[in-house]
Amino acid sequence: MKRGVFCFILALFAGVSAPAVDFGLVLNSEAEYVSDTEGEGFGFTETLTPWFSASLGKTMSLYLSGKASFEYEYDTGDWKRPPLFEIDRTELGFHPVRTVYLNLGRQRFRDSGGMIASGLFDGLSGAFSLGRARFSLGAYYTGLLYRETANILMTADDLDSYGRPLDYGDPDTYFAPRRVLLPLDIEFPDLASRLSLALGLLAQIDANDDPARYTQYAETRLGLDAADTLRFVLTAIGALTKKEDEDPRAHLAAAFGADWDLPGSLPDMLTAEFRWGSGETGDSAGAFTPVNDIAQGTVFTPNLRGLMNTRAVYTARPHRILSLSAEAVLFWRTDLETFRDLELDGASKDRFLGTEAVVSLIAAPQSAFRLTAGGGAFFPGGAFAEDAGVRWKINMGVILSL
Repeated sequence: MKRGVFCFILALFAGVSAPAVDFGLVLNSEAEYVSDTEGEGFGFTETLTPWFSASLGKTMSLYLSGKASFEYEYDTGDWKRPPLFEIDRTELGFHPVRTVYLNLGRQRFRDSGGMIASGLFDGLSGAFSLGRARFSLGAYYTGLLYRETANILMTADDLDSYGRPLDYGDPDTYFAPRRVLLPLDIEFPDLASRLSLALGLLAQIDANDDPARYTQYAETRLGLDAADTLRFVLTAIGALTKKEDEDPRAHLAAAFGADWDLPGSLPDMLTAEFRWGSGETGDSAGAFTPVNDIAQGTVFTPNLRGLMNTRAVYTARPHRILSLSAEAVLFWRTDLETFRDLELDGASKDRFLGTEAVVSLIAAPQSAFRLTAGGGAFFPGGAFAEDAGVRWKINMGVILSL
């Protein structure tokens, strides 16, 4: 009876008969053993993600989801923090015609190169097609997200706030730094035969109480399908940051990648990628600063600020239920000032930070059941102190969809 009343209300809202409704729960259990600058320890994380979706007629859709996670540290015999409750992806979508859509709510956004901003954001976005071009724009706010989910570390004040433990009685320990993001993108998926182009502008406006910081990014991404099995991508980013009472500073980033579908009967692929973020070079130019702290590694996890890396990844699917990947990454710093680490040798002029190797395996015997396992190690380079140890991580997980 109650479900019928609920469907009737949704139907009135959509202006149609009864909507199509679906719901479920995703359980994710993960255990890992980590050795890093904070020591060695074994931990366990349990995450519950309930979700609900409804088709509100032919032009509207609704998706709601939440997340509850619990982290236990066996080396201390205590919880890492209180149980964490978050609103996950939550959207109301409007699609009046095939070439137009509007989304309102907490939604995923990622710039075309994946080097500026990536993750969940609250706000409004839309897209429409015009001829061979596709336009998209949005307006997002970060101040209602959980800080470790948003992972915004643009300023020293942002970094200091992350050192405080979660306390539901103190909102400043939960909510992320307040930023407003205004992206505008134009994509040409078929600019020419085998050629695609994406152009993007993104404005970041600081809405915190401390001195404001404004950043404007311009991004170009060019894709080339050199053959049916070989693809190249080139990305370039120019940015300008302005703080109150200071002159603006420029910073840059670039990336080049290639994907090669290897010949043979086994579905496998080899990926090579180079990424570069500018470092401190003077009063008018500085280190590349992304909106999100997007990790460039798995065990060694700095962002692209003052960093350069080269990676090679091999992925394969040896069986219909199995997939695996092996990855190697080399890291360098692009200046001697920006990158910080407890084991860094302050007197070293060496720019080589080290090498990371990671292997992962996924087994999915059923669509609702998945097993994961992986491990990796980071071997410090010449920029670190001689006694800096190898950092490593081993993890196993189970994902169950109900």
